[in-house]
Amino acid sequence: MEKTLIVLIGNARGGEDTWETMYKNLKEPFKADLALCFGESSVKSSSLYKNAKFVWEIKEYDNWMDYFNLYYNKDWFEPLAAKFYNDSLLGGIPGFRGSGIILLAIRHFLLNNYKHILMEYDRIILTRSDHYYIDKHPILPNDNLYIVEGEDYGGICDRHHIFNREMIDNVLGVCDFFCNIENSNILCENNTSNIEKVLLYYFNSTGLGDKLKRIKRVQFTVADTNDSTRWWSGGGTSLPGHPTLKYKYTSEYEEALCNLSKKQ
Repeated sequence: MEKTLIVLIGNARGGEDTWETMYKNLKEPFKADLALCFGESSVKSSSLYKNAKFVWEIKEYDNWMDYFNLYYNKDWFEPLAAKFYNDSLLGGIPGFRGSGIILLAIRHFLLNNYKHILMEYDRIILTRSDHYYIDKHPILPNDNLYIVEGEDYGGICDRHHIFNREMIDNVLGVCDFFCNIENSNILCENNTSNIEKVLLYYFNSTGLGDKLKRIKRVQFTVADTNDSTRWWSGGGTSLPGHPTLKYKYTSEYEEALCNLSKKQ
């Protein structure tokens, strides 16, 4: 059987009830190993850490520009900052909202530090810890870049990507593209104001656009009362049967329920 590695990125969010759905409906069907690519934390008592084969921690920067300065010249930043000063693309740098630049940094961190481990697996599932699964994830052919439906925001959803090891460089190598001054100017010209737009433009530039396949949603993003986030404002709707959980995005929740009802 093909070896699969689930890589959860960001931080431990969603809580134990949420993670139990991931173990049952994602990890078990794929018989997958689990890796955590999280910000540094002294709290490692959750079941995620107990179930993870790998724990890869990235420094939590107050200014994520400090991370990029370790690897790239600064000339890429100025045109993007001038163009997208009111958007989410550069979130993680003081003065910008959201977390877009952090999500790009995590891909760079994975590729440059753990590619040798990723290459030991046939399939990589790059996803989040705060996805609540209400059905078994489909087992997919290992031949395309699979991206969950919805939440595209003018580009392509960044929250759940499945790809084979031959695609690792292209899927995770977005920062080399993004932090090139020529490409920065092109991104400005094309109004790529969020990470979703950047990823779609980048995937098309690498040829991966021809391998993009959308998959039906069996999960939706939730927040536990103890979660923290740079982006979400604390709203949402209570998840029935789970007093401490809220689903963040109505469209995700409704799509997942609709897909489940069609199977029954």
